[in-house]
Amino acid sequence: MTKEVLTKEELFLSIDDAVAHLSRLAASLNEKDINQIPYQDSWTAGQLLRHVTKSTNGMAKAMLTESTPAERDSSEKVHELRKTFLNFSLKMQSPEFIVPENEIYQQKNSIDELNSSFKKLKDNNSVQDMNDLVEGLPFGPTTKIELLHFVLYHTERHLHQMRKICEALKQ
Repeated sequence: MTKEVLTKEELFLSIDDAVAHLSRLAASLNEKDINQIPYQDSWTAGQLLRHVTKSTNGMAKAMLTESTPAERDSSEKVHELRKTFLNFSLKMQSPEFIVPENEIYQQKNSIDELNSSFKKLKDNNSVQDMNDLVEGLPFGPTTKIELLHFVLYHTERHLHQMRKICEALKQ
């Protein structure tokens, strides 16, 4: 059984793994497929990559915002984040500010931007206190360790979606 709350180091190893899988799946598509709607009510693979990139850039920025020590268990929200984002039967609505633009995406650029957003997240975490609380996020006051768990679960959710997209496009 996987441990519920991961350390910062464990989180980055897991995030790296999920991003590598996501990048490989996107790279397996051709330029036409990256912009093809695979099934009803789905984003294209390019839009999915853009969404994850925008979200990760936002989390990287949040890591640098002014924060205060949490006056609660710093991993209190981890279980709920995991339960929500890894429930693949749950249809979720993306906040408007990370909805991908309706445009033609270039495969290599999309993958490079995705990887760059995760590098920025890592760079912005080098000296951060993971127990500090960040205010003003869509899901309320959240600690930095919870933010990293969110990034992992959000990326895993979209990795699952990318697998479905790739399967649909191969039919």
